[in-house]
Amino acid sequence: MIITKLHGGMGNQMFQYALGRALSLRCKVSFKLDIGTYKIKNPSVQRHYDLDVFNIVEEIAQEKEIPPLYRIGEQNPFLSKSKKLLKKIFKNKGNEKFFHFDSRVLSSGPDVYLDGYWQSPKYFEGYEDVIRKDFTLKNTPTQNIQNLAKEISEARALCIHVRRGDYVGNPDHEVVTKGYYNQCIGEISKTKSISKIYVFSDDIDWCRNNLSFSFPTMFVENEYAGTKGEGHMFLMSLCKYFVIPNSTFSWWAAWLCSYKDKIVICPQKWFPDESIDTSNLIPKEWIRI
Repeated sequence: MIITKLHGGMGNQMFQYALGRALSLRCKVSFKLDIGTYKIKNPSVQRHYDLDVFNIVEEIAQEKEIPPLYRIGEQNPFLSKSKKLLKKIFKNKGNEKFFHFDSRVLSSGPDVYLDGYWQSPKYFEGYEDVIRKDFTLKNTPTQNIQNLAKEISEARALCIHVRRGDYVGNPDHEVVTKGYYNQCIGEISKTKSISKIYVFSDDIDWCRNNLSFSFPTMFVENEYAGTKGEGHMFLMSLCKYFVIPNSTFSWWAAWLCSYKDKIVICPQKWFPDESIDTSNLIPKEWIRI
């Protein structure tokens, strides 16, 4: 059995799911999700299990199926430190060793507990069609989302995603600048005709007050987000061109886009810590600026 520990927001969960799903198919074994992280209250950023909005293979692991070491509660500081120490002592072949792609994980099945971020399309290479199908919406979007989807599909639409929220003032992340967006739009407009820009964000009011472009622009409100943000991801994926920040949410929206001539531009610098190797995160067709 393959069990994947889920943590973080929707984009992170999608990467974690994708590796577990691909590995279970490779090994021809069952696949389950450990969502215990979301039962713990976090005073800074409270995340939630988000993947139930998609047509995924959804089996939730029971506590008895999870290795004992991973049942230790993280809400207790002492237990959390003890857990980190024990992980170093008792090696688990499913622990992520570093950020960049680790091919050894692909041979860790058929019985493994996966604990990591796994942010590379190389982890589900060969299973892209399955992952795309799994990440289609489970429920029919509301009428307003359907109406906007039609508009975007028929336009030469450029998606701008602005990630703020917990990134503002966070030393582990960095908010990209307004200059970055203008530079990227200029780059795309050299070769492509843009009919309209659609701006998506977790802080759409800030975007409306601080961003202005020389193309017709729609700031997509939260009424199009759906229950867990899936409406925004669905709408973003229908655009033809993308300017994304260092966000896994918009990474997936761009990756799920099926337009054969799509252009995706993302930041050269994904983390403030430049020692983190992100070379396997970005598909070779995408442009880094």
